[in-house]
Amino acid sequence: MSNNIKVICRFRPQNSNELKHGGVPVIEIDDNNETVKVVGSSEFKGAFTFDRIFGSATSQEEFFNYSVRSTVEDVFNGYNGTVFAYGQTGSGKTFTMMGAETEDGTLRGVIPRMVETIFTSIHESPNTIEYTVKVSYMEIYMERIRDLLNPENDNLPIHEERSRGVYVKGLRDVYVSSIPEVYEVMKQGSSARIVAYTNMNAESSRSHSIFVINITQKNLNDGKAKVGRLYLVDLAGSEKVGKTGASGQVLEEAKKINKSLSALGMVINTLTDGKSIHVPYRDSKLTRILQESLGGNSRTTLIINCSPSSYNDAETISTLRFGMRAKSIKNKAKVNQDLSPAELKALLKSAKAQEISFKSYIGALEGEVKIWRMGGTVPPEQYATLERARAIGGRPAPAALPAPSIGSIISDVLRPMTPAVALADDEREEFLKRENELTDQLAEKETEIIDLTKVTQEMTDEIQYLREESTALSIENKEVGQDLQHIKIQLDRTNHANKEANITIEGYKLSNAEIARELAEAKQKVTEMSLQQLDTGAVNKQKLKEEKMAKMMSEIDPSFVLNKDEQELQAAFQNLNIDSNTTGRPTIVALTQRLNEKVKELTKFQTDNEDLRRDNEQLNQKYTDMLAKLNTLELEYEELLDRTIAEEEEHGDIDITETIQELKNRLEAQYGSKRDQLIDELNETKADRDVKAHENSNLRASVLELKEIGAELKNQIDELRTSTAEAAASESVSSSTDPASLAQRERDIEILKKSMMNKLKEFDVMRKAMMRDLQMRCEKIIELEVALDEARDENNMLRRKNVHSVQQQKTAILEKNIAQLMSIQKELVDQNTNLKKESAMAERKLGARNERIDSLEALLLDTQEKMASQRQKYETQLQILKEKLGQSRNVKATTTSTMSGILNFGRIAKPLRGGGGSANGSPNVANGSGEVNGTNGSSALSTITESPATPNKRTSWLGWSR
Repeated sequence: MSNNIKVICRFRPQNSNELKHGGVPVIEIDDNNETVKVVGSSEFKGAFTFDRIFGSATSQEEFFNYSVRSTVEDVFNGYNGTVFAYGQTGSGKTFTMMGAETEDGTLRGVIPRMVETIFTSIHESPNTIEYTVKVSYMEIYMERIRDLLNPENDNLPIHEERSRGVYVKGLRDVYVSSIPEVYEVMKQGSSARIVAYTNMNAESSRSHSIFVINITQKNLNDGKAKVGRLYLVDLAGSEKVGKTGASGQVLEEAKKINKSLSALGMVINTLTDGKSIHVPYRDSKLTRILQESLGGNSRTTLIINCSPSSYNDAETISTLRFGMRAKSIKNKAKVNQDLSPAELKALLKSAKAQEISFKSYIGALEGEVKIWRMGGTVPPEQYATLERARAIGGRPAPAALPAPSIGSIISDVLRPMTPAVALADDEREEFLKRENELTDQLAEKETEIIDLTKVTQEMTDEIQYLREESTALSIENKEVGQDLQHIKIQLDRTNHANKEANITIEGYKLSNAEIARELAEAKQKVTEMSLQQLDTGAVNKQKLKEEKMAKMMSEIDPSFVLNKDEQELQAAFQNLNIDSNTTGRPTIVALTQRLNEKVKELTKFQTDNEDLRRDNEQLNQKYTDMLAKLNTLELEYEELLDRTIAEEEEHGDIDITETIQELKNRLEAQYGSKRDQLIDELNETKADRDVKAHENSNLRASVLELKEIGAELKNQIDELRTSTAEAAASESVSSSTDPASLAQRERDIEILKKSMMNKLKEFDVMRKAMMRDLQMRCEKIIELEVALDEARDENNMLRRKNVHSVQQQKTAILEKNIAQLMSIQKELVDQNTNLKKESAMAERKLGARNERIDSLEALLLDTQEKMASQRQKYETQLQILKEKLGQSRNVKATTTSTMSGILNFGRIAKPLRGGGGSANGSPNVANGSGEVNGTNGSSALSTITESPATPNKRTSWLGWSR
């Protein structure tokens, strides 16, 4: 059988990602299934030849029977075997090695079929052979060896010994005796593997996994023993970061994976070029562990998994080239066999005979050397030879022993190793011992370095954080300095502006002082003129008032009649006092009654006079309000005119003629409304004046009536006087005859006299009050008439002023401002032109800014989409990690007791005897029933194979999700 590495190529179907990117099949396989071409490739135009090429329609069983079954047979014959899968990420390596879960198990991968084949071979072997099966499981993650059966050991060292070769120190070995136990061990280890999400594989393996099966077989008849070691390697896929989208920790993992695969390629190139003396096995821990599998003591099968799609044609060609180079490696496989006691005795006897022969030969050579040293010669026929020495010793050369036994002994010394300078056995042993010590120290140092690296990273992060803070503070200080400088400049500008403002304010103050002085002078002049005008008006008004008052009082003043009557009445009372004895009582009583009636009429007249006075006050107040409204109207008119002129000056581009006409119309409308209102008020005032004139006429009639009453009272006094004289004459005649009646009459006359005097006094007081009130009313009426005349004059003047002079004056002012308005219009036109230029420039700047904003918005939208995609990816990864964590917890909870028992019990060797019996007499576990130490172990297998697969997840035939 050839010792070259057996290279098998397998293509998978196109996946959805390749179809999404428009990928098409680009491979052509010949009829012999040994040559493949990549159609349309610009990198390589030739064909690739391998031991066998399988297309995408190949079944798992067909692939296993041709590719890997012979490796299991070699392991049972005592050879070391290695099966490892190589290829791009997502190319189907894990599917090939582990398979997928189905009810009938048709998609089982290489490893489950090899395990079943191993235990089937044990079951079918003779019962004189005893087997011991031992397994271990490890992964190489970030160039650190991690025991998957004991994940706490995550940095195991690699040792090498003459008897054991290259091995991993501290790796847990578990003895197994049935297929379910192997599956449980693999399940426990695979649950501890590290996977991650990438764009090309939702659950990409982030480490190289190596599953090792050691099979020891011993012949119970002759004691011969053979040891076969099987390496089952699932390599992490080579990755192109541009396609996988790796970042962060996944990117660091991709770097380590590509580095170890590059080291594997370098080892293969060195082994195949035929020129290199040193093979760089130690450049990577992967190549160091697989040292025996690459050019050493092993029968190796390399499975290269490829994609048939044009989307990944570059990665496919790289993988095919790797397989072509690996196909040229030649291994030196040998049987790992121990001799039986009989073979060892024969070998010892032959060694002793050889020892005697060598001693005789050495003695002959020493004698011959002495002769030559003494100057003598030895004839050629007497030269010392090994045959002659054996003849002299009398012991014939022993017969050749069986080749396997001799080969087994020699193999301990001559086993294939890394090409190096030949060393003695003791030196080599010392070198290996020293190397192991150094390797242990190196592992410890690596652990310390990792810890120190973590501390250093933390310190570096802290330093980076402090640097960032320092940079931020520096930038902030710089910005603060710039702001401070800007503030200083602004402060200087503000101080300068304040100085200018202070100067301006001082100028304004001086101007205000002058204006205030001028205003005060103007106010004083206006006050003096107003006072002078008021004095003149008051004097004229007072004269007019006195003239009208004198005229009115001369018409209605009856004081002279009353005074005359009063004098006559007083004289009558005097006469009455004199002639009281002659007055009759009836006449006095009638006179008294008449006098009381007149007093009542006078009281009523006084009351009416008081009402007229109040009405007069109200009329005067209304007149004052009318004057105030008139003044307000004039002020509003002036403000309106000024505001209109100001507005016209601000809008100088409007037609002046239209403006003047509009102003005239507006002023006429406002003045018409005010004029109508004023006319209405004047009409009301006239009506009130007519009412008051009517009241005055009534008052005058009352006065005339009082005059008539006074005349009548005078006549009555005359009559009283006459009757009194007659009474006195008659009483003088009868006074002598009736003294009592005379005394009574005198008392009555005295009482009447007093009463009349009192009434006369009251009448005098009422007359004076009435006259005063009448005089006041006459004065108020005169004042109202004067004010009404003034209001009429002012109204007429205002009409004339509003109709003619005001409009002409304002029109003249507007015409004078036309020139100013034209100049202002010219300035506005110039300003409008400048504004148009500035507007055009601003529009251009705005257009450029809008374009910049659009580009920034597009960039922001793109960034948001990328962030959303990245966030979705992270959420997917997080969800997968959560599911993995939950599954691992569930698996750990359900299998803790079973695995703890398996792993703890796995430290004890479990011999298995072929043909259905075990060494301890317990039921055979390799007969297909799956019994473990007398228990039905197939239940575990059935539970694993029948558990439903998780939807949308890559599942293994062994029952765990990947």
